[in-house]
Amino acid sequence: MDQKQFEKIRAVFDRSGVALTLVDMSLPEQPLVLANPPFLRMTGYTEGQILGFNCRFLQRGDENAQARADIRDALKLGRELQVVLRNYRANDEPFDNLLFLHPVGGRPDAPDYFLGSQFELGRSGNSEEAAAAGHAGALTGELARIGTVAARLEMDSRRHLAQAAAALVRAWERRG
Repeated sequence: MDQKQFEKIRAVFDRSGVALTLVDMSLPEQPLVLANPPFLRMTGYTEGQILGFNCRFLQRGDENAQARADIRDALKLGRELQVVLRNYRANDEPFDNLLFLHPVGGRPDAPDYFLGSQFELGRSGNSEEAAAAGHAGALTGELARIGTVAARLEMDSRRHLAQAAAALVRAWERRG
């Protein structure tokens, strides 16, 4: 992803009311490369404390063994996942995190990135089902917005290719 595409995705993340993260699958340990303000508020960390690190910093000890195995499998196979994790804020306060993982870019079996969407369970007194349903609706809207940005980026890329081809043809015409 070039810098222009990255900045457009950052703008979408920053406008979102849903906690969002993006990890780069091409780098060792799959570090966070983006985290939006709702994620930072939920976890109590600053961007400087977390970018470049794997999300495991939210874990403690051997908790979430099955969820961690499910996450490893999803990342390895390039597939979506929904899982609940016991996470810890920067102040060591525990919270239950409903995590949605979605592959982004690349090949279906080898995505370039994974988008993580997080929702704190139990904070507003809602049942897990209601919380999950509300989050799924919000996430669907956010993914639709990200899809729109991706479509625009693809259209921009095609337009630039067409302009470059036209410029090349004009240059050849001037020579001949």
